[in-house]
Amino acid sequence: MKNPFAVLAVLGNLLAIAPGFAAELIPCKEPGMPPEARCGTYEVFENRAARTGRKIPLKIVVVPAAPSADTGRLPDPITFFAGGPGEASIPFGLFKAQQLGLAGGKRDLLLVDLRGTGMSGGLFCTELEGETSGQGFLDDFLPTDKIHACRDRLKKEVDLSWYTTDAVVDDVEEVRTALGYGPLNLIGNSWGTHAVLTYLRRHPASVRTATLDGVVVPGVLLGTARASQEALDGLIAECEGDPACGRAYPKLREELAAVLRRVAADPVRIGLIDPPTRRPVELRLAQTGVAQTLRYMLYSPTEVALLPLVIHEAAQGNWKLLGRLAFTHGADMSGMSAGFLQSVSCAEEVALIRDGEIAPAVAGTFLGDFRVRRQKAACEGWPVRDLGPDLQAPVVSDVPALLISGERDPATPSSNGERVARTLKRARHIVVPDGSHYLEGMQGGDCVHGLVAAFIEAGTAEKLDTSCLARMRRPDFELPEVKVARADLERLPGTYTHEEMGMALKVELESDALRISVLKGPPFPRVRLIPTSPTRFRWEGDGMAPGLAVVFQGAEGKATALSVVQPNKPAEVVMKRSENGLQGLGFVVLGALVAIIVLFFYRIAAATRKGREVTALARGWLPSRSSRR
Repeated sequence: MKNPFAVLAVLGNLLAIAPGFAAELIPCKEPGMPPEARCGTYEVFENRAARTGRKIPLKIVVVPAAPSADTGRLPDPITFFAGGPGEASIPFGLFKAQQLGLAGGKRDLLLVDLRGTGMSGGLFCTELEGETSGQGFLDDFLPTDKIHACRDRLKKEVDLSWYTTDAVVDDVEEVRTALGYGPLNLIGNSWGTHAVLTYLRRHPASVRTATLDGVVVPGVLLGTARASQEALDGLIAECEGDPACGRAYPKLREELAAVLRRVAADPVRIGLIDPPTRRPVELRLAQTGVAQTLRYMLYSPTEVALLPLVIHEAAQGNWKLLGRLAFTHGADMSGMSAGFLQSVSCAEEVALIRDGEIAPAVAGTFLGDFRVRRQKAACEGWPVRDLGPDLQAPVVSDVPALLISGERDPATPSSNGERVARTLKRARHIVVPDGSHYLEGMQGGDCVHGLVAAFIEAGTAEKLDTSCLARMRRPDFELPEVKVARADLERLPGTYTHEEMGMALKVELESDALRISVLKGPPFPRVRLIPTSPTRFRWEGDGMAPGLAVVFQGAEGKATALSVVQPNKPAEVVMKRSENGLQGLGFVVLGALVAIIVLFFYRIAAATRKGREVTALARGWLPSRSSRR
């Protein structure tokens, strides 16, 4: 007889009927959870071989299906593996399910924070946090003294050698069995694809479909520098072939070389404002910091569009834009479970690298051997166990699989997908033109989301219509500042309002430059608008979302409205010019506004995770956007 848990799930009465459950699954109390979601914990042995000793309480969330009356609930849930390694899979899964249109469908969502991540005994290295954490990340990636201090603290309580991919997937399989579910529809992103492949290897009968977005293969660390260089070379070649970009940046390769030489000779110091605290900070950019920032910009289509401008500005002596992006990426590391990242990387990547392999792998790259050497140093003394020969062997499977790659992904290049697809007998590999590591900011991004949903629905990738891929495009390259006549600028100042959102912006002309501030709405600093055409202005300031712009609309010689836009977003927020300022503007709750238009402080959640004030709850429920690979 089928486990009655699955039947109870339909009724929303999800009880703990398996020995590993610490208590029944009850309505979730954590903020941001769907109202129908049920939460609980399931205990697994840390040492899965001995099956004795310390246990790990895994955080479990089940979001029940909401099928229509004529379709019924299906027995194969959807399970997500986040990237990193070290990101929490529950917030990632909730976000992806909404993005892919899978929430509230015919299948349950079975979400598990993996051992050592999020709310499942997260192995967080508080030693890496604090006011200087971003600088340390840019200088060293994982500062050796601090990561070793974290190691020494953690290993007093946990066996770090058991926080590896094989143990992770065996945990999830145990949870699946306990809940009485049928085969899973697995979705993995970046490192999560490695977890999906490991699941296919170890539990092939328990997988209905496998979706791999940004495919990780053995040796990914050693290939990091080469993949990043190829992505950057492809971007520069694209700029050279684009009429507008080529004219604006005719010497982009030379400027990049000059920037790297400059910071190699002497680090650049840049004064910035820390977005959460609004306090002035000084950022020091050496060659390692610049190289890492350029690499992480290549992850995002929106930041890729900015990259030629960033290089050009720095070559001209204006380091502010590069510094802001470096500060953002440096702060982003603090949301990761660095201990889990270390346990996986040390056992599954660093242990396999021979010193003689490094120089040929990184020759002629802007990143050089920095990442490999830093991770090797960080892994010194980290407890590992022998994971056997299967770790590097190709996964052979006849489970239907959909593999997704970006054409210019600096972390998981499309060649990875080609390699893995050779031994997956029912695989379909799609490559997104101009795609990066993730696709936010690309026009037509819903194409890929629809393909994933259709694949899971059909249970096969054979008849997927992928013609929509040809309509996807990256944002246009951001162009340098242009000169706009003062007479044209004088038409634009005024107060612009959106009454339904309770928002008012003020545009002022000051010393032949436009500045924008908020009169009503979420507070942020008054900043300069940088013209890229007579009517389009880049909205640039510390903590602002990259690519944010204002486009003025006019009639009869004066501006009548402005649009707040982000690259290739389907909706623009149009604000009308008000002749009466704020008269009659009512108060409206601004939560929707923050989500829709400005993202005033880019990755603000990650940037504010500092020091010991960050709890395990906060770490588990504030996802990062990108893998740290």
